[in-house]
Amino acid sequence: MRICRSASKDELALAAALAGAERIRKALHEKGHATIVLATGMSQAGMLSHLAAENLDWGSVTAFHLDEYIGIRATHPASFRKYLQERFLRHVKLRAFHAIQGEKEPIAEVKRLNRLIGNVDIDVAFVGIGENGHLAFNDPPANLDTTLPYLLVKLDEACRSQQVGEGWFKSLREVPPSAITMSIRQIQKAEHIICTVPELRKAKAVQASVEGEITPAVPASYLQEHSRAEVYVDPDSSSLLGPSRDPVVIEAPKLGELRSLRAGTEHFHLFVAADFSRIKDPELGEFAERALDAGAVTVTCWGKASSAMELAFDGMCVKRGLQTGISETAGKVVMTMSYKPEDLEEALFMFLDSIAPAEHYKESCKSAIAVVVGKPPKRDQLLQHLTHPGEFIDAYVSADDEEAQ
Repeated sequence: MRICRSASKDELALAAALAGAERIRKALHEKGHATIVLATGMSQAGMLSHLAAENLDWGSVTAFHLDEYIGIRATHPASFRKYLQERFLRHVKLRAFHAIQGEKEPIAEVKRLNRLIGNVDIDVAFVGIGENGHLAFNDPPANLDTTLPYLLVKLDEACRSQQVGEGWFKSLREVPPSAITMSIRQIQKAEHIICTVPELRKAKAVQASVEGEITPAVPASYLQEHSRAEVYVDPDSSSLLGPSRDPVVIEAPKLGELRSLRAGTEHFHLFVAADFSRIKDPELGEFAERALDAGAVTVTCWGKASSAMELAFDGMCVKRGLQTGISETAGKVVMTMSYKPEDLEEALFMFLDSIAPAEHYKESCKSAIAVVVGKPPKRDQLLQHLTHPGEFIDAYVSADDEEAQ
């Protein structure tokens, strides 16, 4: 499982959609067809909008429905079929969509769905995490003993209250007590899982799901067992998470056009890649001031004339009475480093390694932002390593170990 941090809810939706589209595109290329699972809820709206806009051969894609209430028709305002029809299905022409027909006799409907999905290989499952840690409509404690693809389940009060809170029902009494849902084990069979989880109300569930014990009491915690599950979070939903090697990556055509350096935590590590020889000194100083205001604690600059940016930060630190370099006094030190274009690997290693922060930063620095300005040299290589930082560090360290032997 990977945690993918985004700078905002909107950027989260786009990043998740692009990642899912790429997995679908790969399946279409390799097999000529693809099979996906579609989720619903407020957390999925933005992602589905971006996904529907992707230029894919949707006529070769089959979709399965993740979950649905028992006892409501597709025309009901809270029906997940209605949700998908309005936000996704009317915009793309799928090969087939296997909807859960909640108004039908439940046992017969579950049997029908289980026959349909049978031995079908799922390429991408799009899911979310509930406020009570549920995955699909698998409320705690989740049934991990069954191997059935679809199940009849009872919804707990926390889950039903969430539906009221999101505005789907006027009162708890109106929320159906039961549903048909895809099981945890069936979701885990997907080749890739794209989990989209924005908003502060999901922060506790996200923390329990990705950092806590794997337990039926937190059904979404079983995502940790999937090697190709990606959990997309924004600053709010990730606000309770600890240090991560996954930085928020922000691309900007010009430094002055950068809108925000929000990291979701009080202090953060900053990586800036650009051709700094093209950026005027006042603009470098203004950026350094903004970055320090936002909470940058370590700054790694890479690109042509990168020392100019490092000097801009050093000068701003002097004005503020801050020390540059490494010190044992947390909160009063900014560590600055600069690297030429050919030193990309060293720059990346120093930045990504610092995300697992030094002892005196552990309590205050829990996230990182990488800003890529324009099209610096080795841009594709840079973005690839920033997107998969853990893999890069592991490979880099392994190579060093082999040389040492």
